[in-house]
Amino acid sequence: MCRCLFVFLAVTLLNVSIVRSAEAIKKLPPQSVGGTDAPSSGTITGVIRFSGNKPQAQPIEEARGNAYCKQHYPDEPPLREDFVFGKNGNSDTLENVLVYVSKGLEGRKFDVPSSPVILDQSGCMYTPHVVAVMVGQTLEIRNSDATLHNVMAMPRENPPFNIGMPVQGGKLERTFAHREFKINFKCFMHPWMSAYVHVLSHPFFAVSGADGAFTIKGLPPGEYEISVLQETSMFEPMPATATVKVGAGESKSVDFTFRTKATN
Repeated sequence: MCRCLFVFLAVTLLNVSIVRSAEAIKKLPPQSVGGTDAPSSGTITGVIRFSGNKPQAQPIEEARGNAYCKQHYPDEPPLREDFVFGKNGNSDTLENVLVYVSKGLEGRKFDVPSSPVILDQSGCMYTPHVVAVMVGQTLEIRNSDATLHNVMAMPRENPPFNIGMPVQGGKLERTFAHREFKINFKCFMHPWMSAYVHVLSHPFFAVSGADGAFTIKGLPPGEYEISVLQETSMFEPMPATATVKVGAGESKSVDFTFRTKATN
């Protein structure tokens, strides 16, 4: 009787541990909707598609060499996220692409969003892999792991930092004073951990989701150039930019298609 009870408790605790581990590595979705809630404004939507042969994501084998991180990946290691493909209907899509207004807002000022952008460390990975903030907006960095992480970044236009986060549930807040793209966040303790933070001078940006979709809302009526940015140098967008004119209450759609760059 006692032995059966012991086995039951052991199995129950194991199941609870597995559930908790699965919860611990739940990924945060990309910021696929951005902009403001301004009235009498325009909205731009679209999909980031991918054409051609897709390279294969590489496994992060070193993640299983760490005692703590390995428990989150008992069967196979996580995959690198420098490119993440998805589907939208029958089309291949590309996740984690920054979409932003690159021209048309010159001379205008906008309130800094009061809500922070969240960048978590979960399952020894950064999530979301790509985030964007407005100059002066709070980036809230979390540690959801029961292990030491240290957040380090070497921006070019903003001050560098390297800050330890040893406590599970810990939070760290940073703001950026200058516009800057592709600030690479790393962890000295777990070198495979990588994320990118983009800093823009306005709030009109979004990051494509798993279906490649994005929405930028709250745009003042006008004509805008829309640009896209993906972290690797192996892809190129077609077109590189798009010009969109939106009126009050209008919604316009524009799609971008990435492909692998041709090699000579």
